[in-house]
Amino acid sequence: MENRPILGIDNSLDSLNLVLAENDTVIAERRGKNKKVPSEILPVMVSGILADSGYRIDDIANMIVTLGPGSFTGIRVALAFCKGINSALNVPITGVPTLDALSFPLAFMEGRYLCPLVDAKKGEVFCSLYRVSQGNIERITGYHALKPGDIPGMVKTPCVCFGTGSLLCESTLAGINGVTLIKDRFQTISGEALLKTGLQRTAYAGSDEIKPIYGRRSEAEIKFNVKLT
Repeated sequence: MENRPILGIDNSLDSLNLVLAENDTVIAERRGKNKKVPSEILPVMVSGILADSGYRIDDIANMIVTLGPGSFTGIRVALAFCKGINSALNVPITGVPTLDALSFPLAFMEGRYLCPLVDAKKGEVFCSLYRVSQGNIERITGYHALKPGDIPGMVKTPCVCFGTGSLLCESTLAGINGVTLIKDRFQTISGEALLKTGLQRTAYAGSDEIKPIYGRRSEAEIKFNVKLT
């Protein structure tokens, strides 16, 4: 098959987002929420988007998956699914940090800093700081889980803050000169953003190189004093 598809999966935020592409062009996208557990939803939705586009699972040329930070369960389910396909069919995996993909649509904000904010629950947000220069987005900090009150100390101006955690940080960022807070847009990862950020990164033939980015220790790690990988 000449044009083997690329499958993109984001399960790190509030909904499951799938994208199917040929080369660098998105041909199908699905977004869904369900009361069923993520491990039950994902295989069904993947089978559906492939079948509707005339493909099968063994046609896939590459998989792009978000690594977090975000939902611990969602991240682990998506990675396990991709690693299972990698093991069975040798399909390469490309890992994309969630905050990197969220920032992608704002590459036109030349000369500004970007601060995506993801609601991490427990009164915290996952965040990182980026700088836009000549159409490129450069990450200049690590991935953190911070209290809203700590965000003003991290940002540099002029800065655009956005994402599902923006409402949590509204009171602490309001009135800061040079900070623009977007509360109703750029809260999810589009199929195009997932595809394009994935194509910019390295695809790994083996799944051992793909590691989740949790941003902080999970409740299980804290409670049982273990480390999840």
